[in-house]
Amino acid sequence: MSHCGTPRGDRTLREMTRLLALALLLLAFSAGAAQARGGDHAGGGDVRVAAACGRGATASLRLHADDGRIEVRFQLEQRRGRGAWRIAIVHEQRISSRVTRRTTRSDDSFEVRRTVPDLPGSDTVAVHGWGPSGLGCRATATLGA
Repeated sequence: MSHCGTPRGDRTLREMTRLLALALLLLAFSAGAAQARGGDHAGGGDVRVAAACGRGATASLRLHADDGRIEVRFQLEQRRGRGAWRIAIVHEQRISSRVTRRTTRSDDSFEVRRTVPDLPGSDTVAVHGWGPSGLGCRATATLGA
């Protein structure tokens, strides 16, 4: 029996486990994603959606169109635990902004405000948040025709 058989088998098993964990994580984020769609936003529009979050957090996303810009407001409240949250705002499949915010004992919520250009046609904005202890939030909203 070869001495090379066991380490390679262990490495393959570890790789398969990692791939499975990653696939499950992606499935969990995509299946629980909140999504909303708004009407024509040429003269100003508004879309609000609750975010899909892990236990211990709630969040909401609001898009407001006005004068060729879309204001993005993402509000998060963490009920359990405290720590840093990494937030990514994605506009039309491109990362528009990244920010880190912290929740503390005295302040268990925060709001992130950014503006993105109002492109012709529909605009889709997704906000992804990764927090302490593996908590996550995701919300997607579309302003458009």
